[in-house]
Amino acid sequence: MHQHITFTAMGLACALLLAACGGSNDHYALAPAPVAATPVATKLEPLSSTTRVMDSVVFSGGSAYLSLANSATEGSAVLSARLPLTASSSWTPVGLGACAMGPIGDFIQRSPKLKVVDGDMWLMQPWADTPEASDGHSTCSLPANSASFIPRDQDLRTCNPYFCETLSMQDLKSANNRLYSNAGAGNNLLTSKDKGNTWQVIRGSKDSQMCYPTKFHVMGERLLVGGECPLDMAFVEAYRLTADGGALASEDKLPLTLPEMENRNVQFIESVPESQMVFVGVEGGLLRSTDNGNSFKFVIHEPLSGGKGYPYISAFLPLKGKPGSIVVGGFDKMHGRPYLAWSEDSGASWKDISKLVPGYERKTEDEYSTPSISAITQDPDGRIIVVTNERADSQGRLMQLTLGSN
Repeated sequence: MHQHITFTAMGLACALLLAACGGSNDHYALAPAPVAATPVATKLEPLSSTTRVMDSVVFSGGSAYLSLANSATEGSAVLSARLPLTASSSWTPVGLGACAMGPIGDFIQRSPKLKVVDGDMWLMQPWADTPEASDGHSTCSLPANSASFIPRDQDLRTCNPYFCETLSMQDLKSANNRLYSNAGAGNNLLTSKDKGNTWQVIRGSKDSQMCYPTKFHVMGERLLVGGECPLDMAFVEAYRLTADGGALASEDKLPLTLPEMENRNVQFIESVPESQMVFVGVEGGLLRSTDNGNSFKFVIHEPLSGGKGYPYISAFLPLKGKPGSIVVGGFDKMHGRPYLAWSEDSGASWKDISKLVPGYERKTEDEYSTPSISAITQDPDGRIIVVTNERADSQGRLMQLTLGSN
């Protein structure tokens, strides 16, 4: 009798406890099934478009800045819009002053590239040796609270006994409290310790070279350079810099372990912040180092012929807030299509999402009409912004990329 009373009391207590927690006194009731999360689709959504080529987009002071190439009838342009960007954002021209490039006329199209370095916005563009461009500028910047870009290439103007020219740079980076640039192309690498007012030679010379511009990356006292000079001779090399970063400590190359490069020109060299990973984009592939750029292996490697594609990867973005996630882009030379891919395992494997890019289905063998990705970046809110062109000479598209589970 005593045991029966005890059991009944315990059962009553359990029932009350279940009721208090919103449960049931049915001992055989099942817990509610968890609600499955709705899969997020990977997608590209349009933000803006133009009939001209888009080159790059940067963010500064609560605004986005977008650069457009010149065309047969219009000069180059930089447009700005307040953040956050939407498909209905209003874009307004930013003054280019002496840094404007006029309509093409009988000469080739030129695109200004924007980049924010140490908080300053820089504009880099090809200088042309033509009567119309004789007073043109290759490098400019937009001072804070200014309505117009100003020339910053005074010390890149060089003369020899036969002619004068202004050196053009393809890239600009900051390290060691200095600026570094590949102005003049070829093996050239220049440095400035006064924010670009004067430049000193680290490699090459202070004049223009015939080869492709060197791609470079500075990591403390270690310098990585890569390119194709002489032509058809691809290379990646490492050197030691002096303690202040202003010169090579030695002309001797540092040891570097590389797979066979074949004839694959280098497209970029970049590292992933707060890691030992360094990536080198080459024609038809992507090299990765996990030991701070001392040794490299291919993580994307297509044969020179007969493969499933041949990507030229020039845009590279390790995602902030998503460790291990990286987005890359460029174009597939084999198929005449844009190339877009991403990795969520630090570059060990890649998901090809090129089919999402406008122009993918319009296969072409004309290199002057090949769709491509020209830039990938993140806005201050972490959204992935992609700049793509449906043709090499027109039809720019600014888009937002969402990475999902498929």
